[in-house]
Amino acid sequence: MPLVYALERSCNTPFGKIGMDLGYDRMAEQAAKFGVGKPLAIPMSVSGSDVGPKEDQAALAQASIGQRSNQMTPLQMAMIAAGIANDGKVMKPYLVQKITDAKNDTIEEAEPEELSEAVSSETAAKLRQMMVSVVNNGTASRAQISGVEVGGKTGTAQTVQGKAPHAWFISFAPAQDPQVAVAVIVESGSAGTDASGGQTAAPIAKAVMEAVLNK
Repeated sequence: MPLVYALERSCNTPFGKIGMDLGYDRMAEQAAKFGVGKPLAIPMSVSGSDVGPKEDQAALAQASIGQRSNQMTPLQMAMIAAGIANDGKVMKPYLVQKITDAKNDTIEEAEPEELSEAVSSETAAKLRQMMVSVVNNGTASRAQISGVEVGGKTGTAQTVQGKAPHAWFISFAPAQDPQVAVAVIVESGSAGTDASGGQTAAPIAKAVMEAVLNK
């Protein structure tokens, strides 16, 4: 199966096999390049993200598709989306853009700071185009914005038996000149038992991206 098709259709099997072929150490190492498993502050401390412990091959296959013991925050997933949009460079996030006084003079202003280079620009470009195809041809069609090329990836993460899954969507736009990256999670039960990344989370991300791009 072509990788782009697997991504478009959110097909788990190819990614489970890739994870098992790579092995836990290489997968964890790559995740760390995006900031996963590292302390993060904006400047307040942020709950950590983690790929989970090293277990057997079956557990590794599950971890490779975002299940098992994976724990990811929306901020971490937004950083991943932004890193792919930004030619593979992950930026250090911050909460406050600027502090001004009563006269609106700037007292302090955040400066862009690179956190890491997660992947090469060539790899980022290929993945960026595949994520555009997810929106144009795959599970994230509800994130399409007229006249704007959007990249994204849906996710539907099971939690515990008897509970509805979390619905995830990460995205960026415009794909060739990114201005905004968004991660959305609709938590278990918030949108019913049929919630999915494509049907539930993607339209929320679309509304946010439209608001930012049209301001």
